[in-house]
Amino acid sequence: MKEDGLILVFDIGTTGVKCATFKPDGEKACAHTVNYDTIYPKPGWAEQKPEDYWRGIIDGTKVLLEKGNISSQRISVIGLSGHMNGCIPVDANGDVLYPNIIHSDCRSQAEASYLKRVFDEWHFYSITGNRIDPHYTFTKILWLKKNYPEIYNKTAYFLNSKDYVGFKLTGRLGVTDFSDASLTCMLNINKGKWAEDVLSEAGVDVHKLPEQMPSFHVLGGLSKQAADILGLKAGTPVVVGGGDGACATKGAGVVKKGQAYNYIGSSAWISTINDCPVLDKGARIFHFYDLDGRNYNVTGTVQCATIAYDWAIENIGGYELEKVEARDRVFDIIEDLARQAPVGSNGVFFVPYMMGERTPHWDENTRGGFVGLTLYHGKSHLFRSVYEGVAFALKNVLDVFEEDGLKVESLTLLGGGAKSRLWNEIMCNVYGKPIRVHSFPGEATSLGAAIAAGVGVGIFESFEDAARIIRYQRSCQPVPSEVQAYQSYYRIYNMMYRQLKPIYDEIARLMGVD
Repeated sequence: MKEDGLILVFDIGTTGVKCATFKPDGEKACAHTVNYDTIYPKPGWAEQKPEDYWRGIIDGTKVLLEKGNISSQRISVIGLSGHMNGCIPVDANGDVLYPNIIHSDCRSQAEASYLKRVFDEWHFYSITGNRIDPHYTFTKILWLKKNYPEIYNKTAYFLNSKDYVGFKLTGRLGVTDFSDASLTCMLNINKGKWAEDVLSEAGVDVHKLPEQMPSFHVLGGLSKQAADILGLKAGTPVVVGGGDGACATKGAGVVKKGQAYNYIGSSAWISTINDCPVLDKGARIFHFYDLDGRNYNVTGTVQCATIAYDWAIENIGGYELEKVEARDRVFDIIEDLARQAPVGSNGVFFVPYMMGERTPHWDENTRGGFVGLTLYHGKSHLFRSVYEGVAFALKNVLDVFEEDGLKVESLTLLGGGAKSRLWNEIMCNVYGKPIRVHSFPGEATSLGAAIAAGVGVGIFESFEDAARIIRYQRSCQPVPSEVQAYQSYYRIYNMMYRQLKPIYDEIARLMGVD
């Protein structure tokens, strides 16, 4: 790699594609994001046009090169990341046959119910490392086969977002990596191969699934056609890349047992790595392969995090965030207000189950709310309780890890929620563990893709070697008195789901939800 060489990354996110360049020392040189729409044709449906990913890359690369005054000769390698659990059917020419049914889509509930009748759920979990759930690719393929058999029959491959982009860049069709493959719910997590017996029983043709390669392998050179469109150099190596969750793991510097990262975005999750699957008796956690293609990401997800915080700002604080120009100033005001309340928010609890909950309950009918309100309480208590409620929900994930023998010693915070110092402090004391905030909490996924690309072409000797480039902006140590106080509040928080579940179920029945 040239001394001034750069790693270019295309990170296909839920709301837009981020085009970014990184130096070999991990410093971001330049970045630009091009947004695109998610289409919601019916309740529970969520689709995107894969062609928008490609248009975003074309537009974003042009702006990136101009804004950063970057010569195409400086781009040494291209890395890829993309959101997972999708379903893009393409024909033998790579033409898209149906929009991407993305991760948040849950239209395939009937197909999930069908799989639960066909397979013993524990046996299925022990093979795939994941529950039967309509958010995964497996049930989406079954939905397409049932409702659009002509599309299913014409499909050459079912791809995820970054795999489609890899094809557009290189012309090589039908390749994915182990991280994306493992979160389709169709991979035998123990063997690293498609679960052919499961697929055969469900009626899915294994030949329509892409070839698996390690995330750091070179997919091919940038085609002349793509190079001409993007203004880049033909033949530039394009690395296979990984799913966004796996890229975030390496971007956070998680390379060995005991390390973990906590992503705090609209939803939130905690992920650590292990050298074998960790089969939780309640199937409360899920798995996908690490970028190294050997280890496993073991993960638990909380459905609502910053999205619940934004809801509170808008509906309790009275700020319409979409119309506010100085959003960061609003966040500062709310945080200052929340600091006025003590640990435990004077007995107010926020239950953050506003879109159901995944780990540990996996209950789509559960609901959110405030518990413990009196006429004494004000906005400061409500806002602080939102911070604390999300932290308590994430502590549930850590508890599951520890029940299953996974010892987490420290966590790195990523995502938009990592910007809040108060939330950092609350999480540190609720978890009772030291935390570090990533230097670029919003760029860690892109950085992980850059690291995989760098490993692929020899810029880094290994992922462990690359971890030395990760930097942190601040750290936090648990305060014993606050840890002890939060343990008492956490005990009460853990009583709430069990006590409120009959009410949630009755509300669901009243609202006509199955």
